Amino acid sequence: MITCRRGLAGLGILAVVACSTVPFREVDLVPLEGVDAERLRTEFARVLPLSFRIVNTVTFHFKGNSFSAIGYTEVDTLAEAFTVVGLHPAGGVKLFEVSGESENVESGFALEEFSARGDLARAVGDDTRRMYFDRLPSPDAKVHGERYRVLFRQEEGEGELEYVFAGSDGLLVQKCYYEDGRKVWSASYYEYRRKHGKMYPDGIILEHHDYGYRLVVRLKEIRS
Repeated sequence: MITCRRGLAGLGILAVVACSTVPFREVDLVPLEGVDAERLRTEFARVLPLSFRIVNTVTFHFKGNSFSAIGYTEVDTLAEAFTVVGLHPAGGVKLFEVSGESENVESGFALEEFSARGDLARAVGDDTRRMYFDRLPSPDAKVHGERYRVLFRQEEGEGELEYVFAGSDGLLVQKCYYEDGRKVWSASYYEYRRKHGKMYPDGIILEHHDYGYRLVVRLKEIRS
């Protein structure tokens, strides 16, 4: 995704911003000592939507620059399938459309400024999976309890995936991927809202520490 930066400037949606702060309210920390970790995992599984359609805004930050888009996202975690459509925030011009199933990703459409700057489909697909898939730790994950957090850790590919639960509702607040003890990427979840008995984060911040970019996602509408 970082390879699209110059092409985006040509679309007139590149701007200089400060992005070091968190634009969402942090979870209120409460003591979680003695909490049953399996019950925490089970309760989160109960409120986690397995399939959904949402509308959000996505702001991409890289080296002091940013661009924004309106995103229409459809996810089916059971089928491991998704579709993401990105529109220009002014005028609704389609920027790209990407779909994926299992490990396959296909770009149905991308403006020339995007497609000429690298593998947009793979970048969007990978980041969508990081944010919306695999949000529930395995029953076999190792548990580490702290005063205000409960951590689940499990092997994932060549590294380790860590889930952090916190707050009075005991919800997932962060998911991190490590290789050789080094944090490669992290997804943080903020300000959950409830709809039809399911919980949706109003804000997500995805940071890819290797490539130095950041995605800030704001939920606008839950369609199903």
